[in-house]
This record gives sequence, C-alpha cells and structure tokens, in this order.
Amino acid sequence: MPSERPVGTPISPAHAAQSKNVSRRTIMRAIETLELKAVRDNRNRWKIDPKDLDRWANAQWAPSEHAHPILPTLPASNLEAKLAVAEAQRNAAREQLAGVQEDRDRWREMAEKLADKPRRSWWWR
Repeated sequence: MPSERPVGTPISPAHAAQSKNVSRRTIMRAIETLELKAVRDNRNRWKIDPKDLDRWANAQWAPSEHAHPILPTLPASNLEAKLAVAEAQRNAAREQLAGVQEDRDRWREMAEKLADKPRRSWWWR
C-alpha cells in the first residue's frame, strides 16, 4: 500500500531532504539556524510544513548578483586594441627572457672555469 501523504501535511527532515535532493544534515542545519521553520511533535520529532520547505529551497537557490556575473561584451575595436597590447607585452617578455638566458649562460661558463682551476693555498710560497 503506497504511503501517499495529503498535500500540506508536515513532513520529516529526512523526507524534506529527499524531496529537495539535499542531505538531511543540510535540512537540520537550516532548522538550527532558524532559516527553515520546523516544529516538534508529541514524539519530539521535527515536522516541516511543505510550504516553508519550498520557501526555504527557493531562497537557497535563487539567482543572486554574486552567482555568475554576466561579463560585459566589448566592441571589436576595443578587443583588437587589447590584443595588440597583449602581443606587445608578450614580445617584450620574450626579449627579456632571452637576455636573462644569455646572462645565465655567461655566469655558468664563469663558474665552470673557476671550478676547473686548482685552488692555491697561501702555504705554497
């Protein structure tokens, strides 16, 4: 025999979680923080009005301005200008990298030459 509930009858946190596809802990946390209205019955069990559950769920998943802001579209001429600036910066960075690599190679050669030389002590005199 199916356990159909009449519309509007209070439901348990487990049923509420199942109907809204969240965990029971999420429902209990909402009850504890008073975001979701619930009452205890004579057996000391939580009961939630489906209307309150729907209000809570709609408030939880309502779109906000922080969720995914819509990026402004720029005109093509502005994009081309930004692209030109980015390419110039990339070219400057490549030139700087080439200079740094040359310096590194020069210092490496000097270090190898110094490592190959025998060290003289001051006792040799």
